Amino acid sequence: MKNLTKLMSLLTIICVVFSLAACGSDDTAVDYSKSADGALVVAEAGSAGEELATTDEFFANAKFTAVDSMATALLDVKSGTSDIAIVDYVTSIGSIGEGTDYADLAVVEGKDFNPEEYGIAFRKGSDITPAVNAAIAELAAEGKMEEIGKKYKLDKLVIKDGKAFDDAVVEGDLAYVKEKGELIIGITLFAPMNYYEGEELIGFETEFAKAVCEKLGVKAKFVEINWNSKEIELNAKNIDCIWNGMTITEERATNMSISVPYMQNKQVMVSKTK
Repeated sequence: MKNLTKLMSLLTIICVVFSLAACGSDDTAVDYSKSADGALVVAEAGSAGEELATTDEFFANAKFTAVDSMATALLDVKSGTSDIAIVDYVTSIGSIGEGTDYADLAVVEGKDFNPEEYGIAFRKGSDITPAVNAAIAELAAEGKMEEIGKKYKLDKLVIKDGKAFDDAVVEGDLAYVKEKGELIIGITLFAPMNYYEGEELIGFETEFAKAVCEKLGVKAKFVEINWNSKEIELNAKNIDCIWNGMTITEERATNMSISVPYMQNKQVMVSKTK
């Protein structure tokens, strides 16, 4: 009888211990919507995410590290190396959550930053810019932009009637591109804009650029670039444009010729869900 009593007591203790452990566990993401204090934060070098992490008061007491891409930022959070990745909202669509390689990551609800717009950058004064703006207007009227957007779950973010910048235009760039027969497009790889499926380069930007180039009567040639060197590559004529989810800023509009805005975006935080 004494042995039975001891056994029952031991079982009771074990149950209590497991019960307390369960109560102490947390299967939900840390709530970073109110503060990023003490968090390990990553963002792509040279991106709007890096600027946000290094200038916004919300991240003043976080530890920031720049990485080579948004994909690396997400991987760091997945592996537990970092707590928060700051990425473009468009990147989060279809790239994280159920059915993806990042099923345990999610956008931090209740806190996002910097509503912005994407544009395509050309050399300052380039006469390619108005030609591309005209092609974009045609694609919007034909419903092609929305069609491509739906394919990548971005149709609600597409801007169909963006306003052109009032820049002086110098002729010659368009003739240069047409003589080559191709528009060399500087990109970095990030889904759902430009990424590989097997050996095929796909994505919203990839299809969008090809559709515009068809209107211009040239081929689209995609070249991977270092994002921090994009302006140098452009001015050296190693590429003809930067077409890679590039946020329109006053500084960029001053130094480069920017197309009409064609997509809405914002910066969001991504963290683990459990």
